[in-house]
Amino acid sequence: MSRAKAMSAAFSRSVRSACAIAVPLSLLGACSGDGPQVPTTFTPTASTQVSALVGSTLSSVPSVTIADAKGRAVEGVLVRWKVRAGGGHVVNDTVRTRASGEGTSGGWALGGLAGVQMLQATVDGLAPITFTAVAAPGPAAMLVSLSSDAQRATVNTAVAAPPSVRVEDSFGNALAGVPVTFSAASGSGVIVGTEDVTNAAGIASAVSWTLGTTSGPHFARATVAHTLQATIVATAVAGTPVTLVRLGIDNQQGVSNAPIAEPPGVRVSDQYGNPVGDVPVSFRTRPGSGSVSTDLVATDPATGTAFVRNWTLGTATQQTLIATSAMLPDKSVTFRASVVASSFDIDVRFIGDGGTPQQRNAFIRAAAKWRRVIVGDVHTMRVSEVAGYCDTWIPAIDETINDVVIFARIRSIDGVGRTLAQAGPCSYSTVSNLTLYGLMEFDEDDLPGMIANSTLDDVALHEMGHVLGIGTLWSFRRDLLVDRGGADPYFVGARARAEFAAVSGLTYAGLSVPVENSGGAGTRDAHWRASVLGRELMQGY
Repeated sequence: MSRAKAMSAAFSRSVRSACAIAVPLSLLGACSGDGPQVPTTFTPTASTQVSALVGSTLSSVPSVTIADAKGRAVEGVLVRWKVRAGGGHVVNDTVRTRASGEGTSGGWALGGLAGVQMLQATVDGLAPITFTAVAAPGPAAMLVSLSSDAQRATVNTAVAAPPSVRVEDSFGNALAGVPVTFSAASGSGVIVGTEDVTNAAGIASAVSWTLGTTSGPHFARATVAHTLQATIVATAVAGTPVTLVRLGIDNQQGVSNAPIAEPPGVRVSDQYGNPVGDVPVSFRTRPGSGSVSTDLVATDPATGTAFVRNWTLGTATQQTLIATSAMLPDKSVTFRASVVASSFDIDVRFIGDGGTPQQRNAFIRAAAKWRRVIVGDVHTMRVSEVAGYCDTWIPAIDETINDVVIFARIRSIDGVGRTLAQAGPCSYSTVSNLTLYGLMEFDEDDLPGMIANSTLDDVALHEMGHVLGIGTLWSFRRDLLVDRGGADPYFVGARARAEFAAVSGLTYAGLSVPVENSGGAGTRDAHWRASVLGRELMQGY
């Protein structure tokens, strides 16, 4: 054998040896002349079209298989999984094929959107595979009102838009074919078409809703299978005004040139007795019957009431005020008052701005009422005092006072809810031992609350009673209070004791008249005992 042939044979043996020993078995084809495996076919191994409920996980796990041109499985190929429509998610976003050529998503949980949902598997260089799931809505879970709560209609008439609701599953998908029952709450009118079935959009509606005869909020309800409920609200407004009725006291007594104690008022109602607001009411006095500060007042929208603003009585013995309305031409209300002669004068003088007219009028009404209680002339005396004699804000006074002068002001005292007001005498007559002039202060922080709960007039009347001497002059130059500071203080004024004994239904075994024995300075020994006399004007609580 020649040297060249021998070398060739040796090289050939070494190549065969390398092929048999160094190359992996999976790549033997490379040594036999076949090229590397190339992914050629990409097929699903599970159904690509399924149906299920929204939000559920499919029982069939989406998977694919990759093979080469000879149908042999290709291992290690990267497969990407991505949800294309409907929400939801898969366990494996990316995965490499196994030895069997399979790449699995690991599981597909559908999203909450009813309808077609899609999942796509992609491999570089091959057309993607799409899996489709038709997601059906879940069971009824929500009942949503589609009716506006701002609807308004006249009492005993139908609302413009009847009650309407939408039935949804827990993901907000509409449910068709669901029975819905409509009903009106007690007093809330009548519903026509109480049974309906939801349409393709999940909507069910009543035919009509006629509100009840009472003004205010009315309620309708929609229910599904006695478990789901929605409430629809509409407001019934009063109808045409038909009645004008009296409010307050008729045949009051008052003092000439002073406001009547209880302002007359009227209430306007519709045919069902509902208050009608914004109705103009005219208050006019007859000759000699004084005057009103505002003769045209609109009824309150909530209560249907209108009150005259300060009926100041005239000089006639019998006086008349008539209330009418252009919206009720055949209706009127007449108020009468009689004048009581009183020689007792109370001069209220406001220091500073004196508050609003409403606040000032409370002082004026209190003075008028006390003038009806005290009708005799008490004293006329010359008074001369420097400014600040009684309190820093009281001006100098140098004049002859007929009965009583009261200085009044509104200021911040101690914030909301504590001291509402404070009052008392400044100087007294040496003849009658009664007040010549005094002061009243109201806490401006408490005034809105007193106006809101209608107690301002009562507080003004109470405080003016202290200026006149109730609770403040009992022990000053008069021996009218026994056991001051003790456990059982009592007032010994003869007329007070007689009136106390005459109080209807009152039984008291102690010494009369019982005075407050609890509370701090300014409360005890200065008011009637609340535990005995309850809501009497001059009790301290």
